Amino acid sequence: MKRRGIHRFRRSPDGSAGFGVVEVVIAIALLGALSLALTGMFQSIVALQAAARNQKLATLAAQRQIETLRNSSYGNLAAGSTVDFSGNLPSELSSPKSGSVAITEPNSGLKRVDVTVTYKQYGATKKVVVSSTIGIIGITK
Repeated sequence: MKRRGIHRFRRSPDGSAGFGVVEVVIAIALLGALSLALTGMFQSIVALQAAARNQKLATLAAQRQIETLRNSSYGNLAAGSTVDFSGNLPSELSSPKSGSVAITEPNSGLKRVDVTVTYKQYGATKKVVVSSTIGIIGITK
């Protein structure tokens, strides 16, 4: 007479039932390797997002400084001068950080502004440079 309800697993043709210890250990090892790979990938994604955020913040700060200079009087832009705007950089940008503007006059009636924003990220110094020309009557390029 067969017992019902106690052993409901079907047996394989060789008489064994369920998973063996070797199969379970292999499955655990594969899951562990997969989780390590996913963790490494996640850390890389977080680092790339931080790098992109810092570059975006630095570029926006440089563009904002160019707009500030465009809105000032053309006569206030002295060729050969340098303007430090480190105090106006976003607080979210990685420190130490600095911002400067170099003003040159390649042609009469035309000023070139080169805005440089530098910051540290993961021990390396990063730099964003944005340039523009400003004419007596406004933007030239």
